[in-house]
Amino acid sequence: MTTKVVSALKYFGMFSLVFFTIISCEKEIENIGVNLVDNNNFDTNVLISEVISTNENIEKVPANILSQYLLGVYSDDEFGELKASIVSQLGITTYGETYASGYGENTAIDSVIISIPYQSTKETETFSDGKPKFSIDSVFGNSDVEFQLDIFELKTFLNSLDPEDPSKDMVYYSDKEFQKGDTPFFSNSFKVNPNDTVSYIKRYLNDGITVYDVDTIKADNVSPSINIPLNEALIHQIFIENAGNSDFLNYDNFFHYFRGFYIEATKISTEQSHLVSLNMFGAKMSIYYSMNEDEGSEEDLNENGTNGEQGVRTKHVYSFPFGNIKSNVFKRDYSNSHFSGEDRLYVQGAAGSLSVLELFSNEDISEIRNNNLLITDANLTFYVDQNASTNEIPEQLFIYNYDENLQLTDMLTEGIAAVGGNLERDDDGNPYKYVFKITDYISELLKSYEPLDLVKLGLKVYNPTDSPTSLADTAVKNFSWTPKGVVLFNNNVSAGDKRVKLEISYSNLNN
Repeated sequence: MTTKVVSALKYFGMFSLVFFTIISCEKEIENIGVNLVDNNNFDTNVLISEVISTNENIEKVPANILSQYLLGVYSDDEFGELKASIVSQLGITTYGETYASGYGENTAIDSVIISIPYQSTKETETFSDGKPKFSIDSVFGNSDVEFQLDIFELKTFLNSLDPEDPSKDMVYYSDKEFQKGDTPFFSNSFKVNPNDTVSYIKRYLNDGITVYDVDTIKADNVSPSINIPLNEALIHQIFIENAGNSDFLNYDNFFHYFRGFYIEATKISTEQSHLVSLNMFGAKMSIYYSMNEDEGSEEDLNENGTNGEQGVRTKHVYSFPFGNIKSNVFKRDYSNSHFSGEDRLYVQGAAGSLSVLELFSNEDISEIRNNNLLITDANLTFYVDQNASTNEIPEQLFIYNYDENLQLTDMLTEGIAAVGGNLERDDDGNPYKYVFKITDYISELLKSYEPLDLVKLGLKVYNPTDSPTSLADTAVKNFSWTPKGVVLFNNNVSAGDKRVKLEISYSNLNN
């Protein structure tokens, strides 16, 4: 199907939504403006143009140097399944002889915890004991359904610079395969927990059995975190038994010795689970351990954790912040989805899918340009298929020059707030449509003198990095970490009045 633009006197085809009246002009108008004066010198007309739209699967997106990282499993009947895992370096704050001597004599690990703060909101009400309540932000799907969480040692070295061009930062894409160890540090079911604000650390004597104290560890801001206990024997082998080796001498040695963690999510059941978005700021691994400090007496056992012969047991912790280099790993499965259907548009973030749009054919646009139209308004409207079985619908979509991956004129001249693309709801509060105001772009595209080249447009889920920061910021960044998706009506005639359409208001000078 191609875009058809015809006058009211021409044949109106079955598959054409286009109708407009062209009034010939005696005076050529060289500059097409949008701020027009309403007077008797103009006739105002409306052109409704059919838009050819197709789906395109996004194979991969850059998945490092992000502000958000997804973890978990989400699925629905429209878009299939998305599994999101995270790989990350582990940093070190103390190294060399200072690190090696920190573990002292007769050291035993009490506990090892990976802590990743949630993005959360403190609620106005509290628990009956006065403790604060929190809600977890940016959770997609059913948070009551668990997914499988496994943590392995990362075996792929994460470079900060591109080995093929060291002048550029390394880019890791969402489909990259990373190597991991065979034995997990952690393996269990998991679901988000807004009440996970405290870790309880049992402190042991050197026998590794007798508990001499229990510590309550809270975050500084008492907000919830993902707190995951790791295999203590593996951590002891890697971080304590080898503490005196050159692997802990400096940052570079350490990054090659222990390359980080692979935090992997997989589904447990056929029930829809969930994803959680994490900014990873403040994520760390903490080794809580006890060691002998000096000689003590048997009477000190209960108070200070001593056993006479071995001396006083003192409490310590080494914290390792997650490193600067981390990346998401997305695995998609469309086998049980409607995604392949051609009668709708499927727009989803996080390496999901986008829509490609053709507003005019070359023949039609030449005809329109020859009439020297004054474009006063141009809106591109997409209607939501309210019968689609997806609950995670994006609040905003984004439109751009697909062929050249550039911002549209209106994004630079008017800003994203004026362009729109926000989700509009019907009277019942249900998702209804998205409208884009692209007047400046259509004006430049249809003007008779030095018009813009005709290109395809792209429609995708909006991410904050999509907005231009200045007039010079013309390239569209292809980062995408929002997993939400929406099903829209395309140009199929079965959609009736809800077919995607471009509505252009224009004026002609009277004869």
